[in-house]
Amino acid sequence: MKASGLAAAIGLVGYLYALSGSGFAHENHPERLPDPGDVVAFRAYVMENIDENADAAEAKVKAGRLDEVKLHAAAIAIHATRMEALFPAGSGTPESRAKDEIWSDWDAFRASGARLSTEADAVAVASERGDAEAARTHLRAMFGTCDTCHDRFRKPRQR
Repeated sequence: MKASGLAAAIGLVGYLYALSGSGFAHENHPERLPDPGDVVAFRAYVMENIDENADAAEAKVKAGRLDEVKLHAAAIAIHATRMEALFPAGSGTPESRAKDEIWSDWDAFRASGARLSTEADAVAVASERGDAEAARTHLRAMFGTCDTCHDRFRKPRQR
C-alpha cells in the first residue's frame, strides 16, 4: 500500500473517532488505533468500526431517529472507499480472516466496496431528507452487500 493511502486511512479513522463521541467503547476494541504497519490489526479495527456504525445506524433507523443516522452511514461510506488500501496484496495471513479470493478476484472485491459505499451514502442521504422508508431500503441493501462480501471473501471466525 502506498504510504499516502495508509496515512489517509489513519487520518480518516481518527477523524471519525473524534466525531463519533463513542470512543469505540467496545470490549473487543483496543484503546487506540493499532500500528498502521500491522495491516491485519489495522484492517480489523476499521472493519469493526464499520460494524459498530452499521449497528448504530440500524438501531436509529428502527427508532425513527433519522437525524442521528447520517454520521454512522457516512462513516461506513467513507471507510468503504478505502477498502483497497486496507487489503494490500500479500496481507492475507493466518491471523487474518481474509480469503485468498480477495486478491484472485480483485475486481469483484473492489465492486463490493463500491456497492457498500453507494448504499451507505444512500442511507445517509435518505436519513438527512427524513425519508424513513428509503433509509430502511438502503440499509437492507447495505447489509446485503456486507453479507455477500463476507460470504465470498471472509473466512469463518476461529473458535
